[in-house]
Amino acid sequence: MDKKELWLQLRTYYFDHVVQPGLFERIAAKFGNANPSYHAFAHKIARKHGWKTSFALRALNEYKKFIFLGLISDFHVTPSKIIDVIWHEHILFSKAYREFCEQVIQQPFDHFPELVPMEDQTGRFSAQYLDTIALYKKEFDLDPPVDIWGDTKFDQEQVKKNGYASKKKEYAGEGGIYDSTPLYNHFEAEPASIYPEFTGFGEGDFGGGGASGDFGSDSSSDGGSDSGGDGGGCSGGCGGGD
Repeated sequence: MDKKELWLQLRTYYFDHVVQPGLFERIAAKFGNANPSYHAFAHKIARKHGWKTSFALRALNEYKKFIFLGLISDFHVTPSKIIDVIWHEHILFSKAYREFCEQVIQQPFDHFPELVPMEDQTGRFSAQYLDTIALYKKEFDLDPPVDIWGDTKFDQEQVKKNGYASKKKEYAGEGGIYDSTPLYNHFEAEPASIYPEFTGFGEGDFGGGGASGDFGSDSSSDGGSDSGGDGGGCSGGCGGGD
């Protein structure tokens, strides 16, 4: 699978695996017929963490980008705090996450959190986080949204000063999804309204009809702020992705 194929697989994945058999009709009745699993999962995360559903939907979209970066990088990626929350929520649906890895991305994507804070490991995670941000900019030709990915400008010099570096992957062969051509180059001829993730159009919402709105009859009581709090850099506890 090349970069474009991988991204198309991810962007059209609407977390249908998280809905238990027999519940889909009830979910569709509550959230509508346009990707109801996607909206239901966002609504659940929003209620649990005190976010707006609109913010949770945006965070799910950014989580897909994180997964993409983790699969095409030559180093172990590290998420922001917000992305890590989404990742944990996905992993909690253990069967669904396993099926996602097997059927959608077609390879494992393991989480390696920090067990005991240690300076060298925390420094490595910080370096990986900054490299993940840099790779995001390269692949999507955009700055990642600060409210989800955090503001990294104060971290870079400290990481550089201490000489921390990302852990490199070990993989055989060359080419494949490890090619150097940025992802956005594959979509330059496509309309921005269809692939907003490369233009910033519509705040990057590509989750289907009405993806930027709140869903469910009780959406007004979701609580939390639109920004979902500080995206923040992961200095260690968030861990890395394979």
